[in-house]
Amino acid sequence: LAGMALIEAENEAEEALAVALALRETLETPGRTAALATPDPAIARRVAVELTRWGVEVENSAGATLGATPHGLLARLALAAAREFTPERVAALAGSDRVRLGRTAHDYAAAARALDLAVLRAFPPPAGLEDRAAALAAARAAAASPYAHRGLAALTPDDLAGADALLADFAAALEPLRLADGAPLAGLLAAHAQALAALAAPAEIDGDVADLLDEWALACGEGFDCGLADYADMFGTLAGSRAPRSPRGHPRVAIIGLLEARLLRFDRIVVAGLDETVWPPAARTDAFLNRQMRADLGLSPPERRIGQTAQDFVAALGCADVVIARSKKRDGSPTVASRFLRRIEALAGAETAALRARGRRYLDIARWLDRPLETPSAPRPAPTPPVELRPDRLSVTQIETLRRDPYAIYAQKILRLAPLPPVGAPLNAARLGDVWHKLLEDFAREPAENPRARLLALAEAAFAPLNADPAFRALRWPRMIVALEAFLDFDAGRRELAERIWLEARGELELALADGSTFKLTARADRIELGRDGQATLIDYKTGAPPGKTEVEVGFAPQLTLEAAMLKRGAFDGIGKFTTEGAIYFKIGGADGGQAKPISFKSGTFDEIAEQHLAGLKKMLARFRKATTGYVSRPSPKFIAKGTDYDHLARVAEWSLADEEET
Repeated sequence: LAGMALIEAENEAEEALAVALALRETLETPGRTAALATPDPAIARRVAVELTRWGVEVENSAGATLGATPHGLLARLALAAAREFTPERVAALAGSDRVRLGRTAHDYAAAARALDLAVLRAFPPPAGLEDRAAALAAARAAAASPYAHRGLAALTPDDLAGADALLADFAAALEPLRLADGAPLAGLLAAHAQALAALAAPAEIDGDVADLLDEWALACGEGFDCGLADYADMFGTLAGSRAPRSPRGHPRVAIIGLLEARLLRFDRIVVAGLDETVWPPAARTDAFLNRQMRADLGLSPPERRIGQTAQDFVAALGCADVVIARSKKRDGSPTVASRFLRRIEALAGAETAALRARGRRYLDIARWLDRPLETPSAPRPAPTPPVELRPDRLSVTQIETLRRDPYAIYAQKILRLAPLPPVGAPLNAARLGDVWHKLLEDFAREPAENPRARLLALAEAAFAPLNADPAFRALRWPRMIVALEAFLDFDAGRRELAERIWLEARGELELALADGSTFKLTARADRIELGRDGQATLIDYKTGAPPGKTEVEVGFAPQLTLEAAMLKRGAFDGIGKFTTEGAIYFKIGGADGGQAKPISFKSGTFDEIAEQHLAGLKKMLARFRKATTGYVSRPSPKFIAKGTDYDHLARVAEWSLADEEET
């Protein structure tokens, strides 16, 4: 064991840094060489990145593939976007640092940003981007909407024109591949090369990718008609099995695979990944080619690889200076030390302690390098902005946010931060709710002789963009029909009890606060019904889970109670002053299509609770008019069922009790 050290790291990141230190140490002695030998490409990549801390660029031949290089990835992204010209795939292609489409870096960045904001994040997401005119028309309409994201609203006509031109260039660059679908393989190879040349500048085209396409074209001959999907799979397989020509690395440090380790000599060898299933690999068998069948065919048994890696391990230990490394955890799961290492420990006995002591030096340095700064834990944030910057106007739903998580109001209204919708704008309860609200508003605006036929016709039009997705049409649309039927039954029953009905009623109530300032409370009530007894009922449609009665009663969900207080004071346009006797949440969707959930309180009538909530709101708003009152993050975590868009900004995971308990 002379000249040998053992590194037993806690995780793969610590292992990579300790191995990089062992390699870096050899550079302190002029002329000495070192190499990392490992069968695991993930370890090789981690160590290569860690070596860049000291400006050491190393050639990595341990499992690197052409498909994982930036140029190979560009070639694969081009094929994916040609197959399906969707927002997600265009966004991935546009994000490649090799793509320019004949533009300068500045012009391309501006056009790509406009395309991302205006088209790729639009809702409803287009099934495809082939109809550029429709996509850009929808983008202009969305940018002109009063509810548009600030980034989208700030785009100029020139920005939108740049997005249109960039989308057209993407379509034109990928057109040869789309036209070659089903052509002979040689035609697909030529179309692939043509598409790459259009996407990237000639100087950005990698020789490895070009060589692969040229060699394949020479070998394929004529014929062999091939679909684009099959060609993409074949290219991915070939690129994933071909090693790239790595740029010249450091002359005295290398990362090599097991084959190179048998042939090359270095002053120091680092053997990393000494865990079961990594070194040696697991012996795999399957039902299609079992041991007996392999023997009958003259194939080697599965255990042969274990014997080969044992020989590679012993050969590596023949170096005068050896560092062995393993990690106690990989991907968060405990590992088992390699049987090779266990046999050394069993034979060495007490001498193993010296082996570990020599390796612990690298671990100590690695832990010292990445030691965290000794700073106190971040407290729960409670920013106190100047009073003049605090909002003086909120809706009833925003009041609920202020009650549950004041920090979210601080980020949204004072810092003016708004999250971008994701690329492809996947359907969620909030977006589905917007479609439902507009649909039900249009339905109730005009009476119809056949309500069911009219509602179905309106639903077909409202959900048409979503029904363009076959998955939505097949899986979710039938449930939408059931929900429509449930709503019709609910609506018919309510109309028999109501004398008048107002839909999407907008209201505004001015509140006088204790410091002499005024605050405007706004609302848009889904449905207000006036009964024949002169009492009103508020109805709110929910596509997600409605709040519980206790949440409403204690004031954590005050939307309907505050609307009742506003209605009592005549705050809604075109509606008089009425007392509210009750409220109903109508849950749209579910197993039975929909369910009405009336709200009743044990501690008083609905009107009494509404007055209490309004009085409590005035007191809360008065507190926020004081410069010393902070916008605390999650003051009542129990009543926040899920994370908000601003939790990362408030660093909730750092200070919350739940995170400490999990840790």
